[in-house]
Amino acid sequence: MPAALLAALLALLLVLTGCSAIPTKGPVGVIPAAEGEADAVAPAFDPEGPAAGATPERILRDFITAGTGAGDGYSVARQFLTLELAKTWKPEERIVLFRSDPRVEKRETEGVYQIQLETTGTVDARGVRTNSTAPATETLGVRMVQEAGEWRIDEIPDGIMLAQSSARDLLLSHSLYFYSSTYRYWVPDARWFVRRTGVTARIVSAMLAGPAPYLQGSVTSAFPEGVKLVRDSVPITSGKASVDLSSEVLDNATNLGLQQMNQQLQVNLLGLNDVTSVEMTSGQPIELGSPAPNLVVPELTPDVGGEQVGIAAGELVRVRNGAVVPIEGLPSVAALAPRGPATSVSGSAYAFTNTDRTTLYVTAPGSEAREILKGASLTRPSFDPENWVWTSRAAGARSEVLAIPPGGTEANAVVLAAGWLGDRSVKELRVSRDGSRALIVTERGGTSEVLLAGITRSTEGAPQSLTTPLALPVDGTVDTAVWAGQSAIAASTVGAGEEAAPVILQLDGEQETMAALDGILGISAGSDAEDTVYAQAGGTLYRRIGSSWVDEQLDVVDPAFPG
Repeated sequence: MPAALLAALLALLLVLTGCSAIPTKGPVGVIPAAEGEADAVAPAFDPEGPAAGATPERILRDFITAGTGAGDGYSVARQFLTLELAKTWKPEERIVLFRSDPRVEKRETEGVYQIQLETTGTVDARGVRTNSTAPATETLGVRMVQEAGEWRIDEIPDGIMLAQSSARDLLLSHSLYFYSSTYRYWVPDARWFVRRTGVTARIVSAMLAGPAPYLQGSVTSAFPEGVKLVRDSVPITSGKASVDLSSEVLDNATNLGLQQMNQQLQVNLLGLNDVTSVEMTSGQPIELGSPAPNLVVPELTPDVGGEQVGIAAGELVRVRNGAVVPIEGLPSVAALAPRGPATSVSGSAYAFTNTDRTTLYVTAPGSEAREILKGASLTRPSFDPENWVWTSRAAGARSEVLAIPPGGTEANAVVLAAGWLGDRSVKELRVSRDGSRALIVTERGGTSEVLLAGITRSTEGAPQSLTTPLALPVDGTVDTAVWAGQSAIAASTVGAGEEAAPVILQLDGEQETMAALDGILGISAGSDAEDTVYAQAGGTLYRRIGSSWVDEQLDVVDPAFPG
């Protein structure tokens, strides 16, 4: 997270406790803007309109290129369409990303053509990007007609087609934020928007429309359903973004609800252009009222600290400041042959499996370890913010995901509904530090997947189900993956004697390959993908520093940060 954004959010916290307006200290900026409606700086693409006498094939190829020209409502691209279609065509309804030159083919029927694309993903009208996890193709049907003696497109699906190389410049990645079900954390929702005038309004509209499908039911918005922008613009004057909302925003509104809405607008707009404060209006400025005593300012990046739990000489230990330290007051667990330990954020509870992964135990300082679950192929446990212990186990030819409440056992464990798992085998399960998402590594038919599923909960906070997940594209095989902050994941293959290059997967689909190491057996990561990523390899622990690995010279196995 940019330091300026963090500073602005801190200012937000201080001001919320003292007054109803929410200014921040700035400026904060990643996209230069002038007064008035914010304008993302687009690269200098200047496509040409249709050439006189062009063939249908040439028209289609040039139409694809014209999709890079978002200015003036895609006026250049509309020139390739018939007058009637140009009025109704929706260029950003769906964006298809492709990697190699499109193929244009004529079909047997007069005027009918098809465009074949090797796709890398799509972006829908809400800015939700879906990446192809394997090589994929898409075929678009097109009908051409002659209009005033020139070939024009009369039928084509809404949307544009962008080469992957152009998309990096034309699309802006921006995380929307929604509340966790407890209102204690901000949960990021990565979106993509075309760089053009009005990006601020499109970001607000996307936020008002709700979270991406995989987060629906696991996060919440402070805004009532049906609230919309009154107009397709968000004027910015002297750093203040004025967000004019439809009248539904005031339906049954309380001071607490309005202040939660304002918080959500703040966290979504800070860092865009020169926005330093937000004003909500509905025909006139909305009064937020006196600060609600039960208003909570959510954590943007839950801090898990710099201490890990690991195993040394058969005992659970703490790993901190380059040293291995015993856990004070924790009874010996060596007789249970512990592996894969986990700890709660508070450090008050620990969980681990035995070596053959058939029994799950919990323990705490001053308390003997107790068995809470048995099963086959138990995955390493993970704590959520409410101290539920999560794991997965084999259930016949399938896997099931379980969560055990604090103080509970298998008798009151929750088996989460996750029909989409099908015949996938779960290899890794990690709950995000906000408790709203599950990171799951699965294998099916020899192919591994890195998946993100939302966690739905009852009104009492008990886990209920895992939503249909978002697949993160990754090259090659993945055996293990961990959270590296709120919007990044560290993933790797494992295996003694094999060289592996771990990767950082961003929620927006971007990837970074780290330096290779021989014999990686596990990875761990804290609150930051830059300097809190560790790898267990070759009988020691390595820490990532920049683009290199530094040997910490620690004889410890299975390290893990809280969570």
